[in-house]
Amino acid sequence: MATPQPQQPPPSIPLIAIGITRPHALATSIALTGSPYHLAAVLDLSNTPPPYQFSAQNLGAVLWALHPRPLGLVTGTAVSSKDLEGIKPVWEEYVRDALEVEGGKGCWVALSDWHATTGPPPQGWEKEILRQLDEVFLPLA
Repeated sequence: MATPQPQQPPPSIPLIAIGITRPHALATSIALTGSPYHLAAVLDLSNTPPPYQFSAQNLGAVLWALHPRPLGLVTGTAVSSKDLEGIKPVWEEYVRDALEVEGGKGCWVALSDWHATTGPPPQGWEKEILRQLDEVFLPLA
């Protein structure tokens, strides 16, 4: 088996967003305008037909299937603490077994951790996403 080569961040860093609806998840792209990040995929909790809505299993399938590999995950304020608990092992396994093996790193921005209640995010959510992503991917900027 070939030795994995160190992963270089792509010119645009791919992210996955999870929101209550597809439009809410896609709204994350507004925050990313002019940044080195882009949405590679979105999962939602209610718009998509039930078998394809967010689940830990569907998240794992998306993470492992996309190329280039997603380096970031953004979960909205509507994502419950129960769902966050389901996301955690999937994300940690992916970072450990895919990104780190390839010399990369990942960042999960859980807006519900930043904004303690579910529901619409408070003003400044866009800047918070970028702040957390930049801390990981642009530490010298």
